[in-house]
Amino acid sequence: MTAFGPPFDPAGLPTPDGLPAEVPDLVIAHLSDTHLTTTGVLYNAVIDPAAALDRVAAAVVRAAGDGRRPDVVVVSGDLTDSGDPDAYRRLRATVEPLAPVVVYATGNHDVRAVFHTELLGRTDHPGPILQVHSLPQVRVVVLDSTVVLAGHGVLEPGHLEELATELRTPHPGGTVLVLHHAPLPPPSPLLTYFALDRPSRAALAAVVRGSDVRIILAGHHHLAGSGLLGGIPVAVAASTAIRTDPLAPPGHERTYGSSGFNLVRLYPDGELSVSVIPVDDAPEIFHLDPADCAAVVGAHPITST
Repeated sequence: MTAFGPPFDPAGLPTPDGLPAEVPDLVIAHLSDTHLTTTGVLYNAVIDPAAALDRVAAAVVRAAGDGRRPDVVVVSGDLTDSGDPDAYRRLRATVEPLAPVVVYATGNHDVRAVFHTELLGRTDHPGPILQVHSLPQVRVVVLDSTVVLAGHGVLEPGHLEELATELRTPHPGGTVLVLHHAPLPPPSPLLTYFALDRPSRAALAAVVRGSDVRIILAGHHHLAGSGLLGGIPVAVAASTAIRTDPLAPPGHERTYGSSGFNLVRLYPDGELSVSVIPVDDAPEIFHLDPADCAAVVGAHPITST
């Protein structure tokens, strides 16, 4: 697989080390917590989650028109708010045109059986399914951290053993691990109650430590964030519908109607980067074309020390 659209063009500008600009060989648009509802029902009685997702999708489509189409879209759980089968179908219709590969994880608001049927085409497995998507550049492995009829997360021992077995055979490009419940300390009081439990976090850290896992992608916090688990970077994507405020008064839970997603770039030398992309009505301040960029570079020559 190669990136769609024209390859990244750094406008021919020099780099401070004189080497060619670094170009990712895989770009992932990481979305999460879309919370699609039954048609006509507002999320938390306030937000139209389908309209919010449409705004995020439109941002990805605009990027594709500029030659920045992602290679993969990951949607890391709470895809629907109540497991409505039609909501899963509407989600697919919105996100699957965005990239040639789309990967879904199930979250605590999803209904596992409906998720399996509508998005995985599986009706034969009532428990958690370890999804493995082997791409030329990387392996994407998806865990199911959900507990039926509960909001917190747990990783079952058998499910973790499946992961450990899969990781015993390294992928040439390494592995991206996806789950819904972020394996990090939560940023708010309610999320502390609905967190991935600490024994699961410790067990997952033991499995990924020393493996070929390059990054763990998660959601659930409704807030973009990052951290480490077992020495592995963890990137948490914002919700496409709502944003948690970690600066609310102690003991309070506060949220805002705000959307966003993450852009994950994987490089052939093993490096990676994660950019948080807000989707809002912020005004454009400046827009430099290649000639403008060259002028800025020309005004700041690199000198040896």
